[in-house]
Amino acid sequence: MYRKISIINIIASAFLFSASANAPQLNLFSRASLQSTVSQALGGAGAAMPVGGMQGLINPALTATCKSDGSIAAGYGRDRIFDKTALPIGIVLTDNNGAMGLYYRFLDGNKGRVNDAAINFSGTVFQQAAAQGQGSVDFGMNIRYEHSVWPYIYENDDSDAAKMRSNNLLVDIGFYQPRIMENLDFALVIRNFTGYSWNRIEGADKTKGQIRGRHRTVVVGCVYNLALGDALRFSLPADIEMNNLFEKSLPNKYVLRTGLEGRISSYTVRFGYTNAPEDPMELITDFNHKNLFFGGVGVFVNPLQLDFFTGKKEWGVTATWFY
Repeated sequence: MYRKISIINIIASAFLFSASANAPQLNLFSRASLQSTVSQALGGAGAAMPVGGMQGLINPALTATCKSDGSIAAGYGRDRIFDKTALPIGIVLTDNNGAMGLYYRFLDGNKGRVNDAAINFSGTVFQQAAAQGQGSVDFGMNIRYEHSVWPYIYENDDSDAAKMRSNNLLVDIGFYQPRIMENLDFALVIRNFTGYSWNRIEGADKTKGQIRGRHRTVVVGCVYNLALGDALRFSLPADIEMNNLFEKSLPNKYVLRTGLEGRISSYTVRFGYTNAPEDPMELITDFNHKNLFFGGVGVFVNPLQLDFFTGKKEWGVTATWFY
């Protein structure tokens, strides 16, 4: 008999292992960049939506839900920060014991250049009794290495900015449980759960240390699914992003991300909304909330899935091949 454990029971335990730490000033550019075309079309929501080959960057647990033997995904786009190139690539391999994913992103723009690589591990940690009608609880982890070069301006200094080279080793963790209630899926993600950074500014000493609590983000997400016949299906995702929970010197900040996905046969239309900073870098430095809207479309012709999104001064396209 399987243990009757819900993902809700895991949340408190996850928080016990996450503590704030002192560290030098740094930018985690990957937090403010294109990760998934599907999620971006939904305003950044989708922690509980296992759709597309890049969703493992949104929630590390979602790779365990891949219904095929694996997937290969590649995309291209631009946004406010990386206005030259945002190039994501992902590979997911699955078997009966779980899944492993490999991700790489090259990000280039007027505020910096980033090479970001991640290895993903995921699998089922708790099975549910069939009588309960709930899905199993999947757990996933991303181990990421991010190297960035960006301008650093000293305070009260009008001279040209120096270059800062930043290296960050980061860990994201996530949980996912389908059918936590009827038609409702649930997810919990802690981004930058822990990490270590070492940086070098031109003309200055090196700095290193654990990442600070202000870089750690907790996301609680859910999706309500409604099927109308065999061909028509609607999904309503909603994610609440909680920032500064582990930084006592800063007030807590919250971001709502939601959207609507309608699927008719092999075609998908997506709309997204978020009340968040218009400049993604403000997710790190400040919170000036604005109403932002997104949209996107998708088509699936077995075994290929194509997805596109657009927003204000940003867009992206991704192709995923399932094998």
